[in-house]
Amino acid sequence: MKQTRVLIAGAGIAGLTAAHELAERGYLVTVVEALAAPGGKSRSIPVEGSAGAGQQELPGEHGFRFFPGFYRHIPDTMARIPCVLADGSYGSVADNLAHTSRTLALSKKGRWEVPNQLRSSSRDAASLLSFLYDLFVGSGVDVPREDMLHYVRCVFTMLTSSDERRFGEFENISAWDYFQAPSRSEAYQKYVINAVTRTLVACRAADMSARSNVVVGIQLLSDIYRSCADRVLNGPTSEVWIAPWVTHLQHLGVEFIQGVSVENVLWDGDAAKALQLSDGTELTADHFILALPLEALQTISNEDMLVRAPSLARLDELKTEWMNGILFYLGQDIELNHGHTIFLDAPWALTSLCQQRFWPRGLKQYGDGTVCGILSVCISDFDAPGDYIRKPAKDCTPAEIQEEVWQQILAHLAPADRAELEAAGVIACSIDPSLRWTEHGMENDAPLFVNTAGSWAARPEVDIGISNLFVAGDFVRTTTDVATMESANESARLVVNRILDLTASSAARCQLFPLEEPTALTPLKVIDKLRFEAGLPHLLDLVPVFSGETMAWLGGMTSRVAEYSVKAGDIVRQLGWDQRLPEFESKAMRFINNLSRGVAPVSKWASTTPDSKSGTAEAQANTSGVNTLINDVVGSINDKALADDLDKLRARLISALDQTDKHFREYGASHQRHLIDGVLADSLFQSGKRLRASCALLCSMLMRRFLSEEAVQVAIITESIHAATLLHDDIIDEADQRRGHPTAWKKYGVGAGVLAGNLLVSRAVRSLYRIGYNGLADDLFEVIESMIAAESDQLSGRRNLEACEQDYLRIIDGKTAGLFAWSCRAGATVGGCNAATVTATAHFGRHMGLAFQLIDDIIDLAPDTNDTGKTRYTDLSTGLLTYPLLLARQRDPQGFDALAANGFADAAEISAWLVANEALEDTRAEAARQIAMGVEALLPVRHSAAKATLIELARASTKRLR
Repeated sequence: MKQTRVLIAGAGIAGLTAAHELAERGYLVTVVEALAAPGGKSRSIPVEGSAGAGQQELPGEHGFRFFPGFYRHIPDTMARIPCVLADGSYGSVADNLAHTSRTLALSKKGRWEVPNQLRSSSRDAASLLSFLYDLFVGSGVDVPREDMLHYVRCVFTMLTSSDERRFGEFENISAWDYFQAPSRSEAYQKYVINAVTRTLVACRAADMSARSNVVVGIQLLSDIYRSCADRVLNGPTSEVWIAPWVTHLQHLGVEFIQGVSVENVLWDGDAAKALQLSDGTELTADHFILALPLEALQTISNEDMLVRAPSLARLDELKTEWMNGILFYLGQDIELNHGHTIFLDAPWALTSLCQQRFWPRGLKQYGDGTVCGILSVCISDFDAPGDYIRKPAKDCTPAEIQEEVWQQILAHLAPADRAELEAAGVIACSIDPSLRWTEHGMENDAPLFVNTAGSWAARPEVDIGISNLFVAGDFVRTTTDVATMESANESARLVVNRILDLTASSAARCQLFPLEEPTALTPLKVIDKLRFEAGLPHLLDLVPVFSGETMAWLGGMTSRVAEYSVKAGDIVRQLGWDQRLPEFESKAMRFINNLSRGVAPVSKWASTTPDSKSGTAEAQANTSGVNTLINDVVGSINDKALADDLDKLRARLISALDQTDKHFREYGASHQRHLIDGVLADSLFQSGKRLRASCALLCSMLMRRFLSEEAVQVAIITESIHAATLLHDDIIDEADQRRGHPTAWKKYGVGAGVLAGNLLVSRAVRSLYRIGYNGLADDLFEVIESMIAAESDQLSGRRNLEACEQDYLRIIDGKTAGLFAWSCRAGATVGGCNAATVTATAHFGRHMGLAFQLIDDIIDLAPDTNDTGKTRYTDLSTGLLTYPLLLARQRDPQGFDALAANGFADAAEISAWLVANEALEDTRAEAARQIAMGVEALLPVRHSAAKATLIELARASTKRLR
């Protein structure tokens, strides 16, 4: 019987794993590798020219190997690789894994240690979270208690969230925003959020998916209880793992072709026929596995490939970062720590390992025999300036990198440890040769894939839709998720199982090891699944205070839930109710909906939210025109599934808008030192429709169930910019009234009005920089410049009888729509939305802004509008031809000429002319069309109360009469 031949491109962990699993099952396997040695980024890299007579070259590496306890695929593979152990006995590569004792974290002010194994068999979630809390708050790194409780709450929320919420909500939020880092202490940002994230992967917390960050972080914490959080190899990687592996694979019949790369895939219809290599060779097989690094797969994913495998079309959206090693070969044996050390204040995000402490064979056989210690260091941030060289690593020479890393490490050490390291002396230094210095700067041949927010959607499955071609690697979708050796191994097993199915093999399928989480939390995840599908927030959103007492209560509750859920499961199966789960889920969902109606919503503004005990506050809120608008808009949404969320959202919106008005009132009351502040107090106190603020707040809630402080700040900023434009517009238009009051320039003078507007803009932009959103501030400058340019065009175009509708739409796009678009985009950004959602909100805001201005044109001209509180016929009196006038002129040029000849003096005649030509009606229709396009832009955004309210608010804006 003919054996099935499989060709594997790539001899990294994924490629070697696939070869191993296939060869054990009798398949003919060939592995093609571009490098001269197998192992990919995991291989050892000898330091060229470092060997003395009869010695081996010093062992270099891409970065030290790390085997946390939740790795189960890799150790399973290692256990099936025979090798000779350090003591000369026979065993497996798994025997070469050495347990570390502790993880040490150093700051320039102190230190804390994490034991890598505790004498406890408990996997209780509350115990883990309590340990986490004690670790940081009791460590001397000055993380405030309330910040750590917030962090623990966020972790517990993720632990008890369903997969549907994790992927539908938290996958699209960065860890930085999920943990609300911008609004919390610097110690919390540095030591908890950034340090934990950098320990996982070379990814910034501002970029990494919250889902990936927390789920894998929990695995590392759980390792402390269930086995060991940190294992390392007891010798150079290639020597104790890769070389025995390749030898074993060759014994199994695997053929290796090294030093040539895969250039292209050749096709026979929709199936792969052969791989074309860089030396011109074409290799055929029955099945093909592309176990290539992400950047290599991106290169060969040409048009032919993408036509047949559309799932690869988004590979270019996946992001890579740099995480490379530098090794210091020391003249003395030192032990900074029996495990990994994290340097918390190092700008280059350094971690280290004293490798020789785990190598029973010693170091005398390497180099010239004088090396007694190896300090292996990983650099995870190549973009931040150093403390000493003052340049990012990417801009440094090898000598500068060596000096900067050495100094950053010394700066973290206590005097005794520093003296020991300096006394050890650096005999040699090796930087990962994947880093190359060229005339164009540093280049990296081995970047790492990182899980950025929203990246799951762009990552392919192993089965890409081609019958005999598959992909494997740390970037494909696996349960391990984060780019690691473990995820690469898991992906290869998934591919092999798929090939076994396609070839109808009777061999056993590769074993898969899903991530383990506390089973006691499963019932809470089921409840959350129902809530998420109903559009409801997580249950913890309903807990007003998350304290140490809350944690203790949750610990006891999860223990009882675990006990009772086992008993309940037995009863359910005995009675056959497991067949009726959909019916029970439906009833449970209705019960939860009813229950949540009686629970007060929780937000940062809960203390100011109207309730039954604050009738006065509620009455005041309801008398506000803004609050009436929100009540009308939310009340008009007929969506029973969102009913509870809509009520909570209504209260939160009103509270946040009241907070905005309160800010302006307090500003006016406390800043009365000079004339300009008087102008601002008058202008800001006159509350308008707050549509821009409402849009910003709603967009910030498209991916979240709460309103952050940053979202309220954005609402204040956008209203401040709007108020500034009104101050300037009134001067330009020579308007006498605004919202029923004399305009600022009439009351205080033109100069005061101009200066007040300028001051508002300055303070608004400064606020953006203060809360840490520099990119939004830069965008706002562009919006303001566009507003100025549009206003200038409008000024120069006044009394221009040749203007057309498109000219006018272009002007109001810059003058009005740009700020609406920015308000929506800024709200979505601080709300942690992914890039696609932020873009969608910006398009929505732009269309809403155009519609808003078109309705303003109608209000200025229509005979039946209410008192607008501002000077009527301003546009006409200043010679501005707005959209209704341009429409009517196009339809009746002679009538327009007659009105123009009379100087547009007869308002009644103008109104009648506009009505006769249906200009006002068609302008409203154009506004409705713009809103429809805005709603269409939001189609990719998931359904929620915030989205429904945003859409209804836009539609309501076209019906206003003032």
